[in-house]
Amino acid sequence: MVVLWFRQLDAWVRRLFLLSGLVAIVGAVLVYTPTDYYVTAPGAAIDTSRLVVVENGSPHRGRLYMLVVNTQPANLFWYLYAKLDSRAVLETKQEYLGSFESYAEYLDWNQRLMEDSQRTARAVAFELLGYGEGVRSVGARVVGILSDSPVRGILQAGDVITAIGGEPVSGVAALRARLAGYPGGAEVEASVLRDGAQLTLVLPTRASEEAGREGTAVLGITVQEELEFDDDAVPVEIRSGSIFGPSAGLMFTLQIVDQLTPGGLTDRVVAGTGTIEPDGRVGVIGGVQQKVYTAEAAGAELMFVPAGNYADAAAVATRIQVVPVEHVRDALGWLRSDPG
Repeated sequence: MVVLWFRQLDAWVRRLFLLSGLVAIVGAVLVYTPTDYYVTAPGAAIDTSRLVVVENGSPHRGRLYMLVVNTQPANLFWYLYAKLDSRAVLETKQEYLGSFESYAEYLDWNQRLMEDSQRTARAVAFELLGYGEGVRSVGARVVGILSDSPVRGILQAGDVITAIGGEPVSGVAALRARLAGYPGGAEVEASVLRDGAQLTLVLPTRASEEAGREGTAVLGITVQEELEFDDDAVPVEIRSGSIFGPSAGLMFTLQIVDQLTPGGLTDRVVAGTGTIEPDGRVGVIGGVQQKVYTAEAAGAELMFVPAGNYADAAAVATRIQVVPVEHVRDALGWLRSDPG
């Protein structure tokens, strides 16, 4: 009987090892098999009072949540997950990365956007509280150069364009306006700040194919505002860790104002998303529906969204009150007038 029992146990152990091996193989295939897609899925709601530390500030009873989605290159596991869960979205590499040539370049750009978002949040919050002059744009920073760009090898990522044809360039819109005055293929003289040195470069252009701008000059680059911040009135540390992108700007701004406001802004559990622009406007973001799912799972009572994202957010909200805002003042006004 003992021998039979050991034989049965031995057979059971062999089957267990075989099953474990099969599970390990399947798991490895799911994790290590890449696909040509990128996935965006619901992520986490993070209490911004845990990330934002204002010197002599006072966190209050209310909660102001920023919302983070899970976004990454999709291995086979995430591809199948997205096919089975309607809350997740799959995009091709071109759809997801746009003009960026690699995911690493995309991440680097989004990390810079996070850094700018933090500084903008501080400066805008201080301006709203009467502590400073806010943010101003002083040029257009090159963050990427397209593979077919005529200025490849002339401009570099990190260059700041401050003038075109002797006319000042205060930001992205000004750069587009200056280039619109030249035909595609023309050469333009540009003032460029590189590593602290001012350069004068002659830049070749190509013709735009963008609707409404056909035939006008473009450089084939990705740019963002080069900003100066009045953000040192009060020491503020924002510990964003590995979180990237600009979409927490609104909630960082509200958290700073909350900690510097006696009694705070709210006793509610409030979630929100949206970039914060230098003038306090709230800009649209990606993945808003996944953020609604995340906010509802976290038990938030209401969610601020950029006005441009409102229709998409409201379409999937089931338990949360979605509040559209165009400017940070809209969110502050709502909170200050809310009897809750």
